[in-house]
Amino acid sequence: MVVLAVCAALVVAGRAVFVEPTPVISGTVISQGGLPVAGATVSNGDDEAVTAGDGTFELDADEDNEWVTATHPDFETRVRAARRGEPVLIRLTPDPGSTVTMHFTGDVMFGRRFYDPNEDGDPSDALLTADAGLAEHFELLRPIEPLLSAADLTIVNLETPLIDDPTFPLDEPRPDRLHPTKEFAFASEPAAAAALRAAGVDVVDLGNNHLYDAMEAGVTSTISALDAEGLAHYGAGLTEEEAWAPAVAKVGDTTIAFLGCTTVTGEEHAVSYVAGPGKGGAARCDEQQIRTRVAAAAAANDTVVFSIHGGFEYQREPSANVQQLSQAAREAGARVVVNHHPHVTGGFDWTNGALTAWTMGNFVFDQSVWPTFGSYLLAVGVRDDEVVRAYAEPLMIERYLPRGLTGARAVHVAREAAGRAPGPFLIEDGAMEVDLAGAALPNNQTVSLAGGDEPGTIMRIHDGTSISAIDPNSTGAAQHGRDLLAFGTFENEAVDPDRRNGSFWELSGDDRRTSARAAYRGASGVELSRDSRRANDAALTPLHRVLVSPGTELSITGMVSTVGDATVIVQLSWYQDTRGSSVVQTLETLVDHPDAEWRSFRLDVTVPESVVAVGLFIRLLPPEQGLARARLDDLAIIEWAPADAAPSALYDHVRIAGSVDAVLSHSWLAGAERWARLRPPEAMPEGSVTAHVVTVPIAENPGDEAPADDG
Repeated sequence: MVVLAVCAALVVAGRAVFVEPTPVISGTVISQGGLPVAGATVSNGDDEAVTAGDGTFELDADEDNEWVTATHPDFETRVRAARRGEPVLIRLTPDPGSTVTMHFTGDVMFGRRFYDPNEDGDPSDALLTADAGLAEHFELLRPIEPLLSAADLTIVNLETPLIDDPTFPLDEPRPDRLHPTKEFAFASEPAAAAALRAAGVDVVDLGNNHLYDAMEAGVTSTISALDAEGLAHYGAGLTEEEAWAPAVAKVGDTTIAFLGCTTVTGEEHAVSYVAGPGKGGAARCDEQQIRTRVAAAAAANDTVVFSIHGGFEYQREPSANVQQLSQAAREAGARVVVNHHPHVTGGFDWTNGALTAWTMGNFVFDQSVWPTFGSYLLAVGVRDDEVVRAYAEPLMIERYLPRGLTGARAVHVAREAAGRAPGPFLIEDGAMEVDLAGAALPNNQTVSLAGGDEPGTIMRIHDGTSISAIDPNSTGAAQHGRDLLAFGTFENEAVDPDRRNGSFWELSGDDRRTSARAAYRGASGVELSRDSRRANDAALTPLHRVLVSPGTELSITGMVSTVGDATVIVQLSWYQDTRGSSVVQTLETLVDHPDAEWRSFRLDVTVPESVVAVGLFIRLLPPEQGLARARLDDLAIIEWAPADAAPSALYDHVRIAGSVDAVLSHSWLAGAERWARLRPPEAMPEGSVTAHVVTVPIAENPGDEAPADDG
């Protein structure tokens, strides 16, 4: 059953007035133990400063968000995304001379839609031209290069073969050079290897289900291209023995061995993806092989890193098989386990001195499924075969390319890293920090939250604050939720040379644009406009549909104000696949009279059976006369966890019915007191409740075809 509730209320209290940030980036550099680091050099590329005795610095900044690099001879270098007007915390790892820092990313490829983003056969909007060389490939990586190059070793999962002539017209049959029966097969130019090397990559994981997309010749050409650039590689080879052979990297006197394998073998095809007798490919995961190979590598090297390519696409939780194989690698001596394949980020495990990343998501990849846009870079420091530091820097994948994040979007990704699994995982100034030593200091506060009658009041949880407990003696009920949309505030929070607001929204045309006057809070909102001479609606929609699960409860919320004789309709289009048109729609009229005041709206719905995705469309109808405008901000699609779900840093919303006593938490490590703010949850303004559902046949659906994806 679908239940809708719409709230419309004048909002005065709680509205933030935007103030133009000062044209500087400031912050503090501290040691891993929390002490100020004086004399560190901090640079954003255009300006440079040396930290004062208290570790503080200030840089002139041309952009809202920039990369900031901190270096000191006694510490490992760190790069962070910083925002003007919001002090950044840079915690450095000590380096007595034997520390090795590794940066791990998610999946990388430069094929398929890089040559035709919208798959319309017109390459004029391509990110890469045919036969693109080093310069074009490196230009795609240039905005992220400061982060990649800051480590002793940077490791990527190269999920593509490197071959000449990697693309082909979509209206023609798949060429013989690609796998004949695989559903999705793609390839990238050999120049990608040189671009990765130039951007700071040192080691490449090949143990995946796409290396063999160009068959045996593709394995050969990929290895040749990597060898020509001096890129170490592991997880695949021309023989099974080569596929299991470790790549060994030496940093100073420390040797680190990398091994990997795939559980996605393709053995259901006539031509599999894995190495075997007389055949190259990836190493096929086998528990005994893992134990034997890891133990041998651990005996011969200082540290072992293992990678498993497995699990289920778009599933953040590890499969039972991946958990078992990861445990085998750890027990055999792997100190770090970094896994791939689901194309979405997951949580972490810290057990007996070994760190596991369950799924790293994408890094450079041409997918357009909504959950794949959040990403992170995992930094791990090792010394004497001990993990001495680990943190995750938040990223987003926009137009297939990674960008650094600041502000609320950084916190959203950090929640994913810190809250998916229990453990010593903290949110520190928009990054996830692993509290390896158990030194976190608690910052807790018990508050009483009143939500009124069912369906209750929705409250937003700000910054890195989380609800860690609900008093079981409370008379009311609390339900935890997470915003699936994450980009509904239209703010510019990305380190992006093509700076713009409204990422991931369809904003082409003169009837929908971001502007400061459309902001309910912050610097930007979206304004729709339509005059009576136009026949069609002006519509705001995300670029891609959002994956959901049947039976899940959702709340679609936001702020709207109107000018003129405006009628605003919220449309939810429900899809049974990641491609094709919707099967039903949910419609609700929010505003049907002139009203220039801000009002909140809220639609509570249950995902219909057999539905896997939802599309959000906010439509401004043409007025009977004159010009109408609608201004929109703070949009969210909140997915509610089951009522018995345990509290977690993952959740950024809570729904309160009745009254509950909740414990707010934001634990902090020494030196981060300023960034461990506890902010009470902010309640949405409430209003009238209505119930109204319209189901529209497919043939009558107005323009809800949204781009979809594959892996």
